[in-house]
Amino acid sequence: MAGIGIVSNPRARRNRRHPGTAGALARLLGGDGLLLDAATPEALALALQRIRGAGADVLAVNGGDGTAHRVLTALPALWPPPLPRLLHLRGGSMNTAAGSLGVRGTPEAVLARVLRLRRAGASLPAVERDLLGVEADGHPRLVGFLFGTGAAVAFLEAWYGRPHPSRLSALLLLARAAFSAIAGGPLAAALTRREAMRAAADGEDWPADAFLAVMAGAIREVGFGFAPLGRCDEQPGCFHAVGVTGTAAQLAMRLPAVRLGLPWRRPLAVDSVARELVLDAGGPLRFTVDGDLYRAEGEVRVTAGPVVEVLVP
Repeated sequence: MAGIGIVSNPRARRNRRHPGTAGALARLLGGDGLLLDAATPEALALALQRIRGAGADVLAVNGGDGTAHRVLTALPALWPPPLPRLLHLRGGSMNTAAGSLGVRGTPEAVLARVLRLRRAGASLPAVERDLLGVEADGHPRLVGFLFGTGAAVAFLEAWYGRPHPSRLSALLLLARAAFSAIAGGPLAAALTRREAMRAAADGEDWPADAFLAVMAGAIREVGFGFAPLGRCDEQPGCFHAVGVTGTAAQLAMRLPAVRLGLPWRRPLAVDSVARELVLDAGGPLRFTVDGDLYRAEGEVRVTAGPVVEVLVP
């Protein structure tokens, strides 16, 4: 019988702060599915195999963006198409994908809403998204909702380097960086070093050879309500890609418009709705997928797909 399979990451920051969450979710779930811990890649693979074998039609993730990214990366090899419906339980620190899609509340509250609907025989509200597939040397094909380079990576490295990374500390760092950019301060200079690279969307080179950041996404927001990727669902089978070419001060002044999801304008940025984005820095390139950090020694290729149905209760 179809049910809900929950992959729970005990190492996610929120789960470390609230170690009783997994038990509470299991009690709520009852006989409507199963919950399995997955703290390692091996445990994740076994959990997905068991959930698939149990006939689950909903795959819930008790963790944040990074946990969901690792689940989505592992799924294609373990779960033939179509993929199960995905449910974000918001068990991480940032939960950017869940927030961008409108999922609110604690893990227990999110699961309880879904269970009430299922038990009442009601349909579950959902949206379809073309996920991002990221191919880079030395890595398996990575799958997620958001991709970034440049300032996106520098910001995450600075935030992760703090003693206790949290949503509040990330917001404070962003505010400090914005004021530093306007004033021409050292923090902004450290976080916004322009990177030389070639970028091509669907085979057409972007008219720039250096970027403060390059972003691509299957969702509008990148955190704190900022929505630079508002064209992500404009065309089926595509994603929104943005290359920031202006100065750090110009970007800082544009942040209110970015938060509102207003269109990008040159010379601040170039953007495309594309099926493929290829980046070549002529050497090492650091990048992030859903908050996890990676390094490539050569070309990085971002493509649309696979498609996933995301529950938004």
